[in-house]
Amino acid sequence: MIRNTENSFGSVAKWIHWLTATWILAAYVVIYYMHWVVGNDSPNRGSYVNYHKMIGFSTFIFIAIRLYWRFTNPQPKHPSSMPKWQVMASNGTHFLLYFFLIVIPLSGWIGNSSGVNYLLFRIPPVDELAAGVWFMQAIGVTYDEFQAPFDYFHYHLSGPILFPIILGAHIGAAMYHHYVEKDEVLKRMLPGGNA
Repeated sequence: MIRNTENSFGSVAKWIHWLTATWILAAYVVIYYMHWVVGNDSPNRGSYVNYHKMIGFSTFIFIAIRLYWRFTNPQPKHPSSMPKWQVMASNGTHFLLYFFLIVIPLSGWIGNSSGVNYLLFRIPPVDELAAGVWFMQAIGVTYDEFQAPFDYFHYHLSGPILFPIILGAHIGAAMYHHYVEKDEVLKRMLPGGNA
């Protein structure tokens, strides 16, 4: 089954979900491997940071596909036994997941001055784009002033604190439904699982 139904996610939604999860995990593994194992003073630091940026910025592809698929497919209904507060919490958590999956890569790109090097091509930083230069001139700020809040949001707030909390709530809820409620919430997103 390719498309979603009212009772189950289709194979496309499942693939996108788990590929996105894999990319997110890879971005965290690379950056924390650099911090904890390689070290911030390593001559290879730039390569690890660029791998992190490549992976993180590439999540845009998955998020664009995922949002398109979400809005063009029915979403499986919540179990009828699920209390209203859990439905609201689920909807809020999913909104925040999508929000952070969009703004974290964007803030990382805006908050660094070297762009994203994909080896075959490069995505230039904001201060090398005509629209970026025009915008910063229009609001009367330098690049350092412009990027500072994005840099703080990405490296000190959303990446290491806020997103892991939201992700933990998402995973925790899935485990709760699977092991405590013993319903089909997690199973319908697993490969081969249907509600």
